[in-house]
Amino acid sequence: MAYIIGVDGGGTKTRFCLLNTSNNERDEVRTGETNFKNIGVFETKENISLGLSELLEKRNLEIKDIAYFVFGIAGCDTESDFITFKAILKEIEIEKNYSVFNDAKIAFRACSNKNGMIFISGTGSICFSYKGEKEKRIGGWGARFSDFGSGYWIGKKFLTDFLLYLEDLHESDPIFEKFKNEFIKDKNPFEYVEDNFLDIKSTASITKFILSADSEYVNNLADEVSHTFYKLAIHLNKDFADEEIDLVLSGGVMKNEKIYTRIKNKIRNNDDLKNITVILNDKESVEGSINLALSFLK
Repeated sequence: MAYIIGVDGGGTKTRFCLLNTSNNERDEVRTGETNFKNIGVFETKENISLGLSELLEKRNLEIKDIAYFVFGIAGCDTESDFITFKAILKEIEIEKNYSVFNDAKIAFRACSNKNGMIFISGTGSICFSYKGEKEKRIGGWGARFSDFGSGYWIGKKFLTDFLLYLEDLHESDPIFEKFKNEFIKDKNPFEYVEDNFLDIKSTASITKFILSADSEYVNNLADEVSHTFYKLAIHLNKDFADEEIDLVLSGGVMKNEKIYTRIKNKIRNNDDLKNITVILNDKESVEGSINLALSFLK
């Protein structure tokens, strides 16, 4: 009998899964976020400790009883980030039989056991490719200078164009009046935008409304976003030659039908990308951490 634990540590919540490999019985718990860049090292350690304690108590286990841990953690991007997180694990007495990855890798491994790529676009955006032990990253360097095609990028662009529209500096489109009627109503629109979209999350929050609308403006916006990710697929695919690979699309923006369909069709219609199978991520990322833990255990 062997127990493994997989952890999906995100910027909103963290999911823990304990698997008994002899009979496939599972236990799961959730705690708050574990991106130490957002909440600090102390709170991250508290949330990791709480989740592991609750999980282990379900089976009357201790840390020493776990054969392998895999942590997929948002915010673990650079060598110094991994050093910081490993120091957190050391404080809670996890010093061996574990691996730490960026949360993108466990999202990919939840959907694929091949080499390939993952494009994630939610509030932010980031892209990775995996070929054996070689990993390549594009984007994800923060909203100010990176994260193209993310919910924040889409929301910011829309709000900028909306204000230009109000000043007769952007061509008319039904979505602008729809936004005004549904969100602003009889308030001053300039003051409303300034007062209600102060940070990344609030700006990204209107992306679902934007992409759900059917208008020329939205279609052009979807074309721009999907074409950029399509070009990234061309660029990253050069490392794989003719190898059959998977491209996993993950996150709220990628799951929007306008974006997903455009990317998939562009790739399908390019003979040089016939080696790519596009997969829309419908898995829980913690499944990827379990899959990786099983591979390391073997």
